[in-house]
Amino acid sequence: MKNNGDLWCELGSANVSDALRKCGKAFQAMDGGIRPLDRSMRLAGPAFTVRCYPGATWALEKSLELAQPGDVLVVDGGGFSDAILIGGLMSTRAQNRGIRGVIIDGAVRDVDDIIALKFPVFSRHICPRAGTFAEIGEWQTTICCGRLPIHPGDWIVADASGVAVVPADMVDQVAAEAVAIHEREDKMARFLHEGRTLSDSAAAAKAH
Repeated sequence: MKNNGDLWCELGSANVSDALRKCGKAFQAMDGGIRPLDRSMRLAGPAFTVRCYPGATWALEKSLELAQPGDVLVVDGGGFSDAILIGGLMSTRAQNRGIRGVIIDGAVRDVDDIIALKFPVFSRHICPRAGTFAEIGEWQTTICCGRLPIHPGDWIVADASGVAVVPADMVDQVAAEAVAIHEREDKMARFLHEGRTLSDSAAAAKAH
């Protein structure tokens, strides 16, 4: 389960967020300003963290080659809105390397190209202006993205509902809780479609 991104995507960020709260971590979701370029985008995988100074793409370009297939690039761009950190060409390289997707607290461009690639990119801003090539930045260190501390190896689950972040040492515990929540809510949904109330559906799902 730990390394199965598809199963985590099926569980979804909302169920994972609920599971984190049940495990004592109530504030493990990025703020709502971090959104997918397309609502169909979803991803899950371990964080490869990157810190980019405003508009400087160098550290992210290096990370495209350093990250492992299956990693999620999580980028602290300082929330800067006036120059991009990734566009269509960098997204193409990331996809070619097997990177699961990118989450950026900053800006992106070439939105139509990225959507056509079906490469998951989540960002705070969209801007056509190019960044710089100043050789500043760092990777695989603790960063802040979406007003949340992110450590290398933390597990990321992102979809149209948002981005949940599972601390690396809690992945198995949260996975078990998320599966239980997912199964219970599936049962509740069936009872609700039968016309039952929320409270009746919850009780019936618990009984089953």
